[in-house]
Amino acid sequence: MRLQLVRCATLVATFVCFFIQQALAQPATGALPDLTGDTLEVPIGPSKKEPDPIAIPDLRCNTAGELCAMAADVLRNDLLISGFFKILKPQSFIGDAQAEPLESPKWADWFNVNAKYLIKGELSSAPGGLSIEFRLFNVFDKQMYTVKAQSAKGIAKDAVRGKVHEFANAVIEAITGKPGVFGTQIVYSAKTGEWTRSVFVMDMDGHNAGAVISNDRVNSLPSMAMGGILYTSQADNEDPQLWIGSRKLTDGPNKFRGADMGPNGTIAASVDTGGGSDIWLMDKSGKLIRNLTGGQGDNVSPRWSPDGSMIAFVSNRSGGPQIYVMGADGSGQRRLTMAGSYNSTPDFGPDGLIVFAGLDEGTSDIFTVDLSGNIQRLTQGQGTNKDPTWSPDGRWIAFVSSRDGGRIFIMTADGRYQFPVSQRPCSCATPRWSN
Repeated sequence: MRLQLVRCATLVATFVCFFIQQALAQPATGALPDLTGDTLEVPIGPSKKEPDPIAIPDLRCNTAGELCAMAADVLRNDLLISGFFKILKPQSFIGDAQAEPLESPKWADWFNVNAKYLIKGELSSAPGGLSIEFRLFNVFDKQMYTVKAQSAKGIAKDAVRGKVHEFANAVIEAITGKPGVFGTQIVYSAKTGEWTRSVFVMDMDGHNAGAVISNDRVNSLPSMAMGGILYTSQADNEDPQLWIGSRKLTDGPNKFRGADMGPNGTIAASVDTGGGSDIWLMDKSGKLIRNLTGGQGDNVSPRWSPDGSMIAFVSNRSGGPQIYVMGADGSGQRRLTMAGSYNSTPDFGPDGLIVFAGLDEGTSDIFTVDLSGNIQRLTQGQGTNKDPTWSPDGRWIAFVSSRDGGRIFIMTADGRYQFPVSQRPCSCATPRWSN
């Protein structure tokens, strides 16, 4: 039989085995199994404030025109994805940013197109490299803000995108009090052959995507860790084992169903020692230290809280897969989700909020649950949505959606604004955000 991992006999049958079967399948429909039971009838949360309208005219350009156009497009895209801004169409502008001095807008022209904020910029060639200047204005208050990263000199062409991300983060900080996370990366797995998957990394806006772990194996469940990317890997007639980068961390006889490295370097791993999967603590050398769940059902998908004090995981000890939490030493294990028959892939946010995927009438959607068990729905009626992961600051969530042929999306933490970021359709799975 091709790949032993698709032969299932225990709950890892309905649960882990099903996941890997789906990982190898083409995402033509993104359909998940229609498991019967209680459905997750949770309303989508209340809307937050409307995004602020912002005008971002083309940059004044004294270098290659395509580079200036790219810089303006990146800035507009960043601020759109942030969910804090409504990007006004340049065709609607009355003001001529090319003719105005950089720091002296004609306020009435921008006020009359309903721009609350205005960003003007210029990109020019200079000795030693390129020079880029941005200015942020509050049109309503007729005020110019001085923000971080608004000026950069001596930069190379291939560094322009990164400098625009830095400025976008500074704009978000000036308006909201916290910087954005543009420039961070997302690691994920994707199908690369009939029986292979590779691990990829991309910038959070979908650019610079490329394979970093690619071979004739099934490489899946990646996450960022000290020393490289932590992931499971399996070839024909092998049990899944853990790797960090090119270093094999474990080597039989146990089967590893995914792992997560905590902030102090301790790994929480789902390990099948022959009688079902349990959550174990493991050191960085791959040595098993302690079984935390002690054979109470099958237990998979461990995720550390950002401070390392708790672990979220999935267990079927009460029937179908549900989201549980426990202390870092295994103490205080308790079930959080009391609705839904199949809840999976939790990720712990910095504010104690856990995002997860749950089946509702046979379709997977994204939800959050707090430590008191209160559930909030984030997606509904938008295809199949799964494998959510928090941004480092807890203001955005990346996830896989069947929309647009199957892509990685990013949405605001309340689910109100959702955007595809992967450049093309893919059989992507389990994205994880880097810090």
